[in-house]
Amino acid sequence: MTRIEIHTYLAKKVEAAWMAYESAMLQRPARSIFAKAGEIDATRTCFEELALNAKAYPDNLLEHLLRFENPLETVREQWMREQNMDCSGAFRHALWSLCEYGPEPEDTPAIGGMTME
Repeated sequence: MTRIEIHTYLAKKVEAAWMAYESAMLQRPARSIFAKAGEIDATRTCFEELALNAKAYPDNLLEHLLRFENPLETVREQWMREQNMDCSGAFRHALWSLCEYGPEPEDTPAIGGMTME
């Protein structure tokens, strides 16, 4: 396949999968949608990369995706597996940065009237 054919066919498959996914999500109750926030974000990220930024990736990798019935779902599942790592170090750093660099807490007592003193 030529580069143009790969990109065109992949874009069509990914856009159809995104529209079906979006439609299915919008049929769910709101609480269920919130529970799927991580999956929705991963799906959106993969959609944008495959449909809007495909030229940034080698043709052989994109052509491989065409072998799957739903390349968007397939790459999303792999993306989520690879993103599912221990983030405690990064989270600890975010907490430290918050304490060191602000913003400053409001002058209100903590929940339940407890303070940090």
